[in-house]
Amino acid sequence: MAKAKIVKRKRRLRIEGLATLLLTVSIFGYFGAKFALKSYNITLQLKAQESEQKATALKEDVANLEADITKLEDRDRVLGMAEKEGIKTNQDNVVVVDKDEKK
Repeated sequence: MAKAKIVKRKRRLRIEGLATLLLTVSIFGYFGAKFALKSYNITLQLKAQESEQKATALKEDVANLEADITKLEDRDRVLGMAEKEGIKTNQDNVVVVDKDEKK
């Protein structure tokens, strides 16, 4: 009886199989990048909204502080406090400084 001869064949890499593998990897890569970028975009939008809210709150604080400064530096208020402390104004010593005046 003759033994059957075993023939080892080399596996060939077919172009169709390589193309299918490349297509599959690219599809998974596309969807992975799509979802990652979408979630990153949402995160950036939330951070931008938080920054805008902080900026708005700070602008309101600045406006309130400017109003307080205007109220506190009112001349009548300062003179009233000075008179309560016994300090009298002397109009003879008033010097007017003009910004446009040059020497």
